[in-house]
Formats: sequence, structure tokens, C-alpha cells
Amino acid sequence: MATPYTFDSHAQGPPELSDILGREKRGSIAMDGILRSEALARAISGDSADFAAGLTLLLPTNQAFQELDDIPEDIEKVMGRHFIPQKVTVEQMKEGVTVDAYEGTVLRFTESNGRVYVQADQRSPVEVMGAGTGAGSGTYFWVDQLFV
Repeated sequence: MATPYTFDSHAQGPPELSDILGREKRGSIAMDGILRSEALARAISGDSADFAAGLTLLLPTNQAFQELDDIPEDIEKVMGRHFIPQKVTVEQMKEGVTVDAYEGTVLRFTESNGRVYVQADQRSPVEVMGAGTGAGSGTYFWVDQLFV
């Protein structure tokens, strides 16, 4: 599959997530998984009707992948569990919002001791790190675990 994004120094307006994520070294393994899915690649490029209500991405760090024995064969589906087809703010996360991920996984956010956590279905809660980095096509936050 051809790379669905470019780094255009002459582009007008805010950068898309694809522009920013392409430069994020600590999320390079996740980007590989995202680019294996046309739907997810379109989402981070701002070219997806499935994400018309916004995009919130819980981006796994490379460390999250390195804690596994192998990269999951269904990496595109796993990454889809990290995509939320709507805008979710830190304030909403702290208030305990529950949303559906793109692949249908239920994500429940909570706050404890000033930190935000997300629980994917019945898995253990994972800390959501940072205040989020925004772009034209959405916002991403870091997580140190995969929703496998």
C-alpha cells in the first residue's frame, strides 16, 4: 500500500495527525500497524467519513509492543481498538466518559489521584499520558499498553 500521507511544507492550515505521527519515533511501531489499514490511514489523514465527528487516538508507545512476545497478526484490528471516532477531551475523560472504539471495544475512562486511565472492555486500566496533541484530523494521547 502506498503511504497515504505526505509531509508538505507548503500545506495551508493545521497539520493532520499523519504529518505529526510520521515524525513520532516512540510511536513508529503503532504507525506501521495503522498504515496496514486503509480506514485508519485515512482517519489520521483527515479523509474519512467514519471519523466525521472527530478522532481521538490512544497511541501505543513502542515500549507497549516490545512487552509482547510478537507483534499481533491482527495488528490492524488491535490498532482499531485505539481509535475513537469522536472527539474526547481530557475533561470528558476525567468525568468518566464511556465510548466505543472504532473496532467496537468499549472504552471507559476514569480519574484517580489526578491521573486519567482507560479500561478497554474487561482489561486492566491503562494510564492515558499527557494532555493530548491536536492536529487538523484529531487528537492523540500516549498509552503504554496495547488493547489485545
